[in-house]
Amino acid sequence: MKNKIMKIFLCFAIMMMLTSIVPASAIAGSDGLQERVQDRDRINATTMEQFRQNMTVRERYGEATENFLRIKANNSALNTEEAMEAAKEYLNSTIDIMIDTLENEEYTEELTAIKDDVAEATTRAELAEAAREVREIWREAREEKAASAANSVNNKMTAVIRTSQAMALRLENEIMRMEARGEDVTELEGLLEQYNAHIAEAEQYQKQAGYGNVQGQMRSVQNMRQAGMSIRQANGVLEEMLVELKQYREGLVTLTGEGALSAEGNGVVVLSGDVTMSFTADNATLVIKDMAGDAEVDTGDATYGYSNIDAGNSDVDNRAYVYHNLTGDVMIEGSRLIVTLRGTDISLDAEGSGNVVLTGEGTYEVEGVEKEWAAPEANDTEDVEE
Repeated sequence: MKNKIMKIFLCFAIMMMLTSIVPASAIAGSDGLQERVQDRDRINATTMEQFRQNMTVRERYGEATENFLRIKANNSALNTEEAMEAAKEYLNSTIDIMIDTLENEEYTEELTAIKDDVAEATTRAELAEAAREVREIWREAREEKAASAANSVNNKMTAVIRTSQAMALRLENEIMRMEARGEDVTELEGLLEQYNAHIAEAEQYQKQAGYGNVQGQMRSVQNMRQAGMSIRQANGVLEEMLVELKQYREGLVTLTGEGALSAEGNGVVVLSGDVTMSFTADNATLVIKDMAGDAEVDTGDATYGYSNIDAGNSDVDNRAYVYHNLTGDVMIEGSRLIVTLRGTDISLDAEGSGNVVLTGEGTYEVEGVEKEWAAPEANDTEDVEE
């Protein structure tokens, strides 16, 4: 009995080994085994295809690259059907990731055409030619991208230099006006000379950067970095100048919590900080930004043509309170205010901590010292929120 059981077990093991070697079609019988095997294979193939479709471009590229390198390590000649398919899959995934990266219609068309060549390739030489075309497109795209980036940086540097030059001219004019009033401007003139020197240095580095080929890009990048450094040095000098100018500049007042400001004139007044102010004006535009949400505004003794508070949209997107054609007396108080007043016949009193800029024609007094409002620049503009 024992021997009989062993014989049955041995026969079963042999059948299992044969099943693993012989194609399924060779052992399929009338019971529909062949159809079930084919159904299983179709399901597996469909499942794998769906899995691959759900993979990202980069995931497919990583899988194809890993598979290609593994096969190439065992078959450097790539002279088998499996190796050719792996090489095709690798090339196609490379093209897909380039299309996804470049996002350029012209390159997409060229690369898609190469994918057709890859599909029709039957030899390693044909695949090598397709690979060379892909590398050439990638090189061209990189050069184009580098040139575009360099052009963008150059345009931004040009804008910064022009803005700095315009600032230098305004500072020079202001220093000249101060000198005419009898102020000692020796230190300011020295700072302005340094400022101009840094700007000129930045402009020279920019010219040296140029626009050469890829080989010259490293030198161009270095020159543009030097230009940026010169601009940063110029801005450092500018900060020193503004600190120095602040104590001389007409129309600029710093409230420190002690003493009050009184002003009369026509033009624009901008106050910011923790302040309490009252004013009367004629045909004015008033804009109040309540940064802390605690502002108190009393317009009971004034009239105005329009206000966005009445329209109900002053609280939308943290917009400012706006009054147009305002005439009369107004009181405003708040811990974080930015108030802009534009009008005529302005008479204003303010106290607290913050900054005040008065531009136009008029006079103001702080701690017993009387000065004039700053003259408006020709290109000064004021944005008023509606």
